[in-house]
Amino acid sequence: MWESGFPDYSFTHSSYQRSKSHSHAVSRLHRRAKLHNYRILLRRLNRDRQILEVVEAVANLGEALAKIEGVETLESLLGHEGNGSRIYFQALGALVQEPFAFEKRTRRPPQDPVNSLLSLGYTLLHQNLHSLILAVGLHSHFGNLHVPRDNHPALVSDLIEEFRAPVVDSFVMYLVNSSIFTPEDFTPPDNRGGVYLHSGALKKYLKHWQDKLSLETTHPHTGQTVSYYRCFELQVWEYISCLMGERDTYRPMKWKI
Repeated sequence: MWESGFPDYSFTHSSYQRSKSHSHAVSRLHRRAKLHNYRILLRRLNRDRQILEVVEAVANLGEALAKIEGVETLESLLGHEGNGSRIYFQALGALVQEPFAFEKRTRRPPQDPVNSLLSLGYTLLHQNLHSLILAVGLHSHFGNLHVPRDNHPALVSDLIEEFRAPVVDSFVMYLVNSSIFTPEDFTPPDNRGGVYLHSGALKKYLKHWQDKLSLETTHPHTGQTVSYYRCFELQVWEYISCLMGERDTYRPMKWKI
């Protein structure tokens, strides 16, 4: 038992993860949810602007989603996901307003302010999910697509996918397009090309992050109006219900069209 009082699901979890056909199916659902939510965010951000590049990206992401449905190998799944992510981030760049610009996703280090805000958001999201996974007694290193390596919490990397667009990406687009941050809030590139928030701006980011997690949305499986943080909790329990055989498969959180 964990100190939280929840049972330790690690044995059940490891057995579930080793079922390759089930693991592949869950991996495909995670990736479909990720690309689906990418597509919905682009549509929402482009609703009033109707930028042709974004309209085309939405259509191309629809094709990528259809292709993922029939994939039989991990390599094919990753290939379609990677292509979809490339299409998405190119279109997202077209929606970023001056004085900021975003050409492509860069990490380790993030090489411009928008990438810096995205990386920080993904890190915070990772921490939130990791804490919840440990609190309920799951072993965070047993994932479905991501595999354990170098103390890497693979399950966290799996579950984070469905929340990238609705939580982090929408948040960052709000920050940059609402002039909440300016270029002066960021450090000049360091010797590795990394760009980061100054300490004062970081405090402002964290305040807005907490506000984002407190925003309410409709959870698609329960129909409840809950905070985004509560959605994290509900999805962890959704995963547990699959481990315990209460559901046939995992249902990721997907935005409504």
